[in-house]
Amino acid sequence: MLAPLCLVAVAVAVSRPALLSSPTCSAVRRAPHACMAEGIKVDVRMQPKSSVALDIDIPEAVSKAVHAQVLSELGKTAKVDGFRKGKVPKEALIAKLGMERLKLATFEQLIDVAMAESGPQVPLQTCGDARLVGEVEDLAKKYEPGKPVSFSIEVDVIPQVPLEESMYEALQVSVEKEPFNQDAYDKALLTLREQNCDLEEAEGSYQAQEGNQLLIDMAGFSAKPDGGKGEPLPAVAGGEGVELHLKPGKFMPGLVEGLIGIRAGETRDITVTFPQRSSVPQLAGKAAVFEVSCSKVQRRILPEVDDAFAARVKTGMSCAELDEKLREGVEAESEANFRKAAHRKLEQALVKALPAEFEVPDTLLEQVSKDRFAGMLADAQQRGASEEQIKELITKENYARYLKMTAPMSAIQVKADFSLKEVARQQGLSVSRDAVEDELVSMQAQAMQRGEKFKESEARPRIEAQMEREMVLDWLQAKATIKLVEPGEAEETPEDILGASPEELAAAALSSDDAPAAAAPAAAAAPPPPPQPVPAPPAAAAQDESASAPPGGFEWGETF
Repeated sequence: MLAPLCLVAVAVAVSRPALLSSPTCSAVRRAPHACMAEGIKVDVRMQPKSSVALDIDIPEAVSKAVHAQVLSELGKTAKVDGFRKGKVPKEALIAKLGMERLKLATFEQLIDVAMAESGPQVPLQTCGDARLVGEVEDLAKKYEPGKPVSFSIEVDVIPQVPLEESMYEALQVSVEKEPFNQDAYDKALLTLREQNCDLEEAEGSYQAQEGNQLLIDMAGFSAKPDGGKGEPLPAVAGGEGVELHLKPGKFMPGLVEGLIGIRAGETRDITVTFPQRSSVPQLAGKAAVFEVSCSKVQRRILPEVDDAFAARVKTGMSCAELDEKLREGVEAESEANFRKAAHRKLEQALVKALPAEFEVPDTLLEQVSKDRFAGMLADAQQRGASEEQIKELITKENYARYLKMTAPMSAIQVKADFSLKEVARQQGLSVSRDAVEDELVSMQAQAMQRGEKFKESEARPRIEAQMEREMVLDWLQAKATIKLVEPGEAEETPEDILGASPEELAAAALSSDDAPAAAAPAAAAAPPPPPQPVPAPPAAAAQDESASAPPGGFEWGETF
């Protein structure tokens, strides 16, 4: 489980940009802290949204010691006319730097000393950045060097989940029956017929049509700016004796379409653009010209569905046995869909079982919404949105509106993640290391097939979180009472999915102070991608980015 994090772990996150840019303060911050814990007092006040306020009182003795230390360290490096370095009198040093600048440096050092020395008094599981209450410049102006001083720090904390076994051991949910998917059966059967079709060579000047098959030699070249053929592409982007089924979407866009109407013995140059996801990464997104020579045009004759066809699929198989195998596959898919629907209903029931006063920190809500916003933009790009369209979406106004609209749904997701983690802890459920390794190997192989990068360090926590999530939901499903209902009888309401009514979400978007009324809520209006599990919610959830930072992989007003 999560190890407690001392407050000192978040002390450095207190935002003081004006001070950190100051050469004077840099010199002081390199100085070691004196042992000044005695007398520093920390009171904890619980705040809404799973946060706390730390009221810190620094006594006169510590204030004097820190002020003296700051003067000493500054005196070692300050250059003052008429004095050797390190021998500058206190009065001359203050005159050189100015009292306001000195107070800023001292107050910053007091914050560091207080946070570091008082941390062990208040062990907390924190997430996100600690926040100084008030502007540091204003607080420093009020500070009198050598006098007692008080200030407050706010920080989000990992909440304790108020969940007891009696609240989840016998959940009751309604899940729609999964009817037999005849479309999936027909599609699987058609695929087998296409894989075992007969080929009949077309005669004469027959022009190839969609659905025919070609026997071709193809050589790829990079496309020149004028559309001509440039340098040859790697051998993997071509070949001799290639069998090409004229089915749109079978290969890269444009290739099949460019070969419709070709005759045996004809050669064509086809200009295409490799997809962003390519099995040859160095060709992803590149324009190319394929020189295609057609030696045969063939008609594909689909076999009748009988015992002879079944025996072609697998030696000795009858048509009845083939039908049974296909039905088993479709039913397995239906069972997987039912499990997914049951898990979704159980998650909703688990969240509803939590007390209404249970809150989660804003830090985690924004993290989830930020990931969802980035996913939405990436999805729009994959669907072919232009660079200009993507750029129009990536504005602070759209992002602020999106955060407000998705906050209720993000809260549901975070509460579900915490609750499932708590159930796992209480019931001693954990995923074996071998199971995680097997899944990692499988995902890595799939990524390589798609020509995508695979980072184990990033994938492992996601895989562990997802596998643990499914394990806990399977446990809940085994304990739950699940009522089967007819399709359409267990429809989810917008509140179930989004965490609020459409009217409430619209009001939240319009209430954004940062979003001008005339701005088109393009990003906010788009449906968010399906929720993904948040990896375990310890301090790893803390972010170095500020709340106004754009989502990962993007910049304000820019694309990838």
